[in-house]
Amino acid sequence: MSDPRDVVHISSLLASRLCHDLVNPVGALNTGLEVLDEEQDQEMRDHAMNLIRESTAKTVALLTFARTAFGASGSWNGHIDAGEAKELALGYYRHVKADLAWDMPPGPMDKPHARILLNLLLVAERCVPRAGSTVTAAPSEAGFTVTAKGPRAKLGDDLARALACDAADLEAKASPGYLAALIASAIGGAIDARAADEETVVFTATLPRQ
Repeated sequence: MSDPRDVVHISSLLASRLCHDLVNPVGALNTGLEVLDEEQDQEMRDHAMNLIRESTAKTVALLTFARTAFGASGSWNGHIDAGEAKELALGYYRHVKADLAWDMPPGPMDKPHARILLNLLLVAERCVPRAGSTVTAAPSEAGFTVTAKGPRAKLGDDLARALACDAADLEAKASPGYLAALIASAIGGAIDARAADEETVVFTATLPRQ
């Protein structure tokens, strides 16, 4: 990605993805506050307070997750404890339809590895849009796998291209996959994605130890 316009493009797409995810909870926060300003009925006020609490929790979870997955706090050097990465991922998955099964071992993870994992967890959830789905993170011999399993699981062409470091027609929803692929490539690794069957999509990250 030597062209500065490409850097701006991927940065803009990641920002768009984050804004897209935040629109609903922030909008709900605003709605709850408006109800508190205008409504005197206690039942409605209680409902508004519950909406504010849920929306605040979702907003904090999304921002905390993105700070490491996208941002400078997840830079190249150092480590992230697997327990911290797990909490970030669980915080995100509390607010989506899929469940998260975390089978990664405890201990420190190289920061690039952790960022790749978090971004793959982000795109894997989009591959299983139906309730009752599960996304599993598990170690492999040379890295880890992320498996998305559920009704109508699908690896979209846009995501497959993004994971192959192909930025042609890249969309915001697939940009975390592109970021994961760029990080993997930068450290001499690779990401493979395939539809194992009609209900399973498997992402395999092959990564060198730093």
